[in-house]
Amino acid sequence: MVVNGKGTSNDEPLFTIEDNILKGRVVKIDSKYTSIGKLLFDSLRNKPDFIGQVDTITGNEDTFGEIADRAVKCALWLQKYGVGKGDVVAISTHNHLDAVVPYFATFFLGAIANPWDYEMNIQLARHFIKLTQPKVIFANEKSVSVIMEASKIEVFHTKVVSFSGFPGTIPFSDVLKDHTESAVVNFECKQIEDHLTALILFSSGTTDLPKGTQLSNRALLNVMELNENFALSTTTPMWFSSLYWVSGSLLSLKSITSYSKKIIAPDFDEKTACELIEKFQVSWLMLSTSMSNRLVRYNHLHEYNLSSLKTLLTGGAILTKESEELMRKNLPNTRIIQAYGMTELCGLVLIQLPDTVSGSCGVISTNCQAKIVDPGTGNVLGPNQPGELCVKSWSMMTGYYRNPEATKATIDKEGWMHTGDLAYYNEKGEFFIIDRLKELIKYQGHQMTPVEIETVLHSHPAVLEVAVVGIPHPTDDEHPVAFVSKVPNKEVSAEELIKIVEMNLMDHHKLRGGVKFLPTLPHTHSGKIARKELRAVAKTLADF
Repeated sequence: MVVNGKGTSNDEPLFTIEDNILKGRVVKIDSKYTSIGKLLFDSLRNKPDFIGQVDTITGNEDTFGEIADRAVKCALWLQKYGVGKGDVVAISTHNHLDAVVPYFATFFLGAIANPWDYEMNIQLARHFIKLTQPKVIFANEKSVSVIMEASKIEVFHTKVVSFSGFPGTIPFSDVLKDHTESAVVNFECKQIEDHLTALILFSSGTTDLPKGTQLSNRALLNVMELNENFALSTTTPMWFSSLYWVSGSLLSLKSITSYSKKIIAPDFDEKTACELIEKFQVSWLMLSTSMSNRLVRYNHLHEYNLSSLKTLLTGGAILTKESEELMRKNLPNTRIIQAYGMTELCGLVLIQLPDTVSGSCGVISTNCQAKIVDPGTGNVLGPNQPGELCVKSWSMMTGYYRNPEATKATIDKEGWMHTGDLAYYNEKGEFFIIDRLKELIKYQGHQMTPVEIETVLHSHPAVLEVAVVGIPHPTDDEHPVAFVSKVPNKEVSAEELIKIVEMNLMDHHKLRGGVKFLPTLPHTHSGKIARKELRAVAKTLADF
């Protein structure tokens, strides 16, 4: 059976369905490159006068030539201290003009870049150190003291470079000093095999400590050289995720290979986003689902001229039909595209077409495959049958770093990656994510997904953000509790929200754990609601 959402110029279907396996069209990638470093190096050197990034706080700009110059000097410095093929270089920083310099330099040497969450605590820093054992760590002001303390506890001796300067570290400015002009001009990237790991990104760690996802040079090249899904060549793009998140890492690379000027934004808030879109004429924006929900519910949204914004790509969590339609209403000149991807998949595997129904995260992408399986039996399911989403792609991870057991549990013998997401697809091949399998809430034997309750609560105009988790209960398994933040200057009571759920859903969905109002919900640095933190709070509310 062949199904296609919108044909290409030669009427080739975008995907087919065979034996309930959805297969995106295959596009061969003929690359002359074996390393992401060489592709970056050539892209930067090919257009040295092109303005590649602008800092929205300082107004300072960088040309490709200036970026290349600093990245080469950083690579020469790393080389001096023995960094080479297979060595790990950690980068713990927010987005700024120099953030990508050690990132690119590491790729130039055929070494492994390993971005860290700059808002991590000492426990997480110790975990990162023990797992990847980097030869050098580049750190910003916020993370450097945590890294130094964690290194001391672990008795781990490595070179730490501070972007801001910090006692006991090497100032980043020193990294760029004392390199001869000839050394910079004659620098050549290391030739390496494309199957080697180029990037280690940590998984989100929703149920345990983060795992190190290994992405090969070939995986990154496949994403960069396939001009689909998020080609940036004719856009002015902006995003808020740092290098620690797969979106931040990939978009930082894609902006170079696409020759687009990156708008470097500070931490997200609705007002800042609107101001930057208007001032810098941003035409392509990527936001997490949480950020998108907050932006379109911003009271002053219509006071800004956002007509330059042609595309808003959103993902990271479930975006309901109601929220997506609100986005289309409040941003009428912007194409809203919901997509689905994971760190382990090195990007997107599902993406909406222009005619995709609201609430869906799209159809299967080029060079990807997907199926829905019964979590209990492993049987492949057909349309409108919920089960676990399993995928294959040309850019998926090679495995978890130094964790073969976790790799084996995630990628089966046939090469399918089990996502842990409960999903289904309809007769048109459009996928819908229901929830995380591990986030299902149980009440007296009934299983429910948090999103069922969250969707109802989101219908109230005073609800800005909501997350429902389970409170452990001695006899009932769990009671659902809703954590809610309110739209500024709008009011709603806990009793009202409890009543809305009671009137619209079955008895076992009732908010027996109550409603807890918070000024703001906690977020990960990529903008997702930090459910792990909320589950920890919920445990303190338990009756036993």
